Amino acid sequence: MGSITFDRFDLGIDLRKGASVSDANRLREMKNAYVTTGLATQKRPGLVKVADLEPGTKGLFAAFGKLHTFYGQGTITHANSLFQANKVPFSGGARPVADVPFADVFNAYIYCAVQYDNGTVEHHYLDGATATHIADANCPDTRGVIKLASKIFAVGAGNGDVVRFCKTGNPRDWTATNDAGFLPTGLNSRGDRSANALGIYQNKLVVLTRDGAQVWRVDPDPTNMVLDTIVENVGTSFPRSVATVANDLYFLSDYGFRSITTLQLTNNLADVDVGSPIDVLVRPEIKAPGVFPRAFYYYGTGQYICAISNQLFVYSISRTARIAAWSRYFLPTSVDAFAELGQELYIRSGDSVFKLDPTVFADDGIQYEVLLDLPYMDFKLPGRTKQIYGVDLVLEGRCEFSIGFDVRNPDAFTPPVRVTGNTRPGGVVPIECAGTEFSLRFRNYDNRPFRLDAVTVYFNDLGVF
Repeated sequence: MGSITFDRFDLGIDLRKGASVSDANRLREMKNAYVTTGLATQKRPGLVKVADLEPGTKGLFAAFGKLHTFYGQGTITHANSLFQANKVPFSGGARPVADVPFADVFNAYIYCAVQYDNGTVEHHYLDGATATHIADANCPDTRGVIKLASKIFAVGAGNGDVVRFCKTGNPRDWTATNDAGFLPTGLNSRGDRSANALGIYQNKLVVLTRDGAQVWRVDPDPTNMVLDTIVENVGTSFPRSVATVANDLYFLSDYGFRSITTLQLTNNLADVDVGSPIDVLVRPEIKAPGVFPRAFYYYGTGQYICAISNQLFVYSISRTARIAAWSRYFLPTSVDAFAELGQELYIRSGDSVFKLDPTVFADDGIQYEVLLDLPYMDFKLPGRTKQIYGVDLVLEGRCEFSIGFDVRNPDAFTPPVRVTGNTRPGGVVPIECAGTEFSLRFRNYDNRPFRLDAVTVYFNDLGVF
C-alpha cells in the first residue's frame, strides 16, 4: 500500500513536454482558474454587468475617478455617473469613432490616439481647448504611442522607420527646435524597419518591429537620448499586446508571448521564456483572421492578461510566492477594452461594461466551467502497475473528480465522482482503476466558489507484469 499527495500547482499550464513526462505541478489544462499565492488553484472571479452604455462611444480609460469613453459626432452623455463621454471630433468632419488604441494622462489632461470608421488615426489632447486634435504637422497621428520622460512618443507615419516625440511638457508641439524631434529607429534596425509598437522597460523606451526590438535611453533633453540595446529575432505584430509588468515588458510575438528581460539576460531563450509553456495554444489563435489581441496588466492581482476575442490568456506572477503560471479564462463575450479603477478591473464588450467580481462566480448569471487536468504521473514507480483504490481531496466547494488511466486514449477516464469540501475527516473516497500512470481531472460547474488545495491518492503496487 502507498499514497502520494499533490498540493502544488504553481506552474499552471505547461505543454512543452508530453502528457506522460510532465511534472505534477505543470497542468495540461487550467480553464477558468488561476494559481493563488498559497499555491492552490482557485476559480476565477465572475463578470458582473456595470452598465449598458449609450451607443456611439468606444474605448475605456480610467482617470480622475471616472471611466472615460470617446465619441466623434453628436453629443453623448452617460446616464451612469461612473462614466464620462469625451468628444474627439475628426478634423475632416463628423465621423464615428471605431477604436481608441491609446489613452493616458499628460499634465492632468487626457491624451489619446483615436481611430475613426474610415481607418484614419488622429491624436487628441483634452486640455479644454476648442480644437482637441493635435494640429502640428509633425505629429504622426499613429496607433503606437507612449508617455515617457515628460514627452509623448509615437511611431512615425508612413513606413514607420522613425519614432517622433513632442516638446517636453507640451504634447501639442511636435516641432520645437532642440526639444521635439525623432529617433532614427529604422536606421538602426537589422530586420524589419517598420516600428509596430512602443513599450517601457526599466524606464527606457522600447521600440518593437515585427522581428526585433530597440531599447533607447530617453530624456527630456533630446541630446541625451541614445540607443542602448538591440534585441534581435523577436518583436510583435500586435501593438495592443504590449504591457509593462513589474519592471519587465511582455508582448505577443508571432510565435507566442515573450519578454524583453528574458531576451536580454539569458542565452537559452526556449527554456525560460515566459510564453513557451503555452505556445501550442496561442499560435493557432493568432493565425485566425481578424485577430486583434489586447493586453493589460492588472495590478490588483499581479496578472498579465491578454484577450484574444473571448479568450483571456492569464499569467499570474508573484516573486515572493515564486509563482509564474499560465491559465485560460473563457468569457461569454469578446473583449474590446480593459480599465482598472479603484482596484476593480472593468471589461468593455460592445456597449456593455462588466467588472470582474471576486465575490461572484457566474458571468452575468451564466455558469461557467472550471477544468483542471494534471499530467499522467507514475507515482515515482515507473514501469510498475498500480491499483488505485481511493482518494482524499481538500477543496472549497464541490467538483466532479475522475482519473485517467491510459495516456494513449483521451477518453479512458473513470466515471466522475462528486466531491464536496474536505474529504479527509470522512475517510477515503472510493474510486478504483489500474495502470502504470494516471492523470487527475477536476471539473466544477456551478455558481459557487471553488478552490483545490490538495489531493492524496491511495494505491497498491502490483509490481511488473
